[in-house]
Amino acid sequence: MPKILREYRMKFEKVRKGRKAVPDPERLGLRSKLGGKPDWEQGDQWPSCRRCRKAMTFIAQIDSMEMESDDNPHSKPVLSGEQHFMFEDAGMIYVFFCFGCGATKNIVQGG
Repeated sequence: MPKILREYRMKFEKVRKGRKAVPDPERLGLRSKLGGKPDWEQGDQWPSCRRCRKAMTFIAQIDSMEMESDDNPHSKPVLSGEQHFMFEDAGMIYVFFCFGCGATKNIVQGG
């Protein structure tokens, strides 16, 4: 049986033109978003599709949302063993999709 992680509900809201979904990239744990451009942790790694060789479309970034921090509402203590959503060192998972052939790709970068 695979490990089953704690469940979170996500509330999506459209970001008005000229604004950013993640206004402060330093707010660890609060940087998840859909669409736009990736907020790369370690530099641009935008993938091309292995099948059709075209640039893939950025779909989402998923933050290490349980990062221990006083201003993070989902904070879990580092030594508690309760941090299910920690990717490398306060990193991010980036999700890409090819609308041409349906291929997917994810990239993980540490903080």
